[in-house]
Amino acid sequence: MSASEPLFVIHWLWLGLVLLGVMLFFTAYYFRRQSKRLSQALADLYTLNQIVKQDALDFFDQAWPILESVGCLKLEANIEWFGEKKHIVFGDQTGVLGKKQVFKIARDDMSFKLEIMLNRKATEPESLSFLVIKTFIYVLEQNLVLKQAEILTSQKRLERYQLFVQHEIKNIAQFIQLLCDQLNMIQGDADKIRLINTLHQTLPTMSERAQKTILHMKKPLLQEYEYSECNLALVVQEVVDMNYLSAEITGESDVYLPKALLIEVFKNILGNFRDHALTERLIHINIYSKVEKIYVSIRCQRDKQQNDLIPERLFEPFWTTSESGLGLGLFLARELLKQMNGQVTFEQESDSFSFLVLLPDRQSSK
Repeated sequence: MSASEPLFVIHWLWLGLVLLGVMLFFTAYYFRRQSKRLSQALADLYTLNQIVKQDALDFFDQAWPILESVGCLKLEANIEWFGEKKHIVFGDQTGVLGKKQVFKIARDDMSFKLEIMLNRKATEPESLSFLVIKTFIYVLEQNLVLKQAEILTSQKRLERYQLFVQHEIKNIAQFIQLLCDQLNMIQGDADKIRLINTLHQTLPTMSERAQKTILHMKKPLLQEYEYSECNLALVVQEVVDMNYLSAEITGESDVYLPKALLIEVFKNILGNFRDHALTERLIHINIYSKVEKIYVSIRCQRDKQQNDLIPERLFEPFWTTSESGLGLGLFLARELLKQMNGQVTFEQESDSFSFLVLLPDRQSSK
């Protein structure tokens, strides 16, 4: 063994230690960077959830940039929100390569079916990226639980019949306010005569509604509604007159359903036109039958510069854009229609929006 051999071994040993140190440094740097990314992504998720006030739809709509930053390539969702369905795709729209993870979250009338395409590293259960994805799913699920609890708490506190009473009290109060405004605008005898004629037509109806509301407050609304033959056009016209709306009603059909429930349904739908100051616009209402079903189309023009309405929000309880509304009208309309094997949907175009009410025909109801 020559004298140079130990030096050779020491040289390579020293070089190996240097390489090992460099590898450990970069490994530590990589994990520290990944840990920092994880902490930031988790913090961003929780911060976003606070900003949107635990609202599941808003949280979902705004979380994509955070998910994309941790290796999410594509997010596809089928959402059902209080009867309205929505399909959303974030990320690469082409045939992206990756591993698909499927998650389904559901609570009562709210459900999310998610297909998330992840890169290979992000699919490993122990990876930091997968932890962020699971946290996103957990937060989204908790938001649904909170919404469910909000609705259940309100129902337990008021009972479902009290929601109807509360909504009716609001309608009566608005009628009184409208009457006060008309009294303040009276200037001459002609105005007085016109107002008296209007009161002769409307006060008996409002008095009857007030009496029914008082009865509802005294006893649970568990009475059996009587089924009877109803002319749908006359029912709709009655509700139009209640709300002082301008409407053109075409077509007619007889149905065998509880008239009281039908009036409540159309009050809660057409009441939105009053709450959103659309009383001056002509509403086109078309009644027609098709394959054992009766359809009532309620269409109104909209301003082209007006922002699109959010269909999945319209039927969500306690959500409203009207200062005078409670966010219950359309929710109650849909609940009542369920009792009659009916349904209501919403559609909008660039220059109009419409509600389509579906009811069973006479033979199906009997």
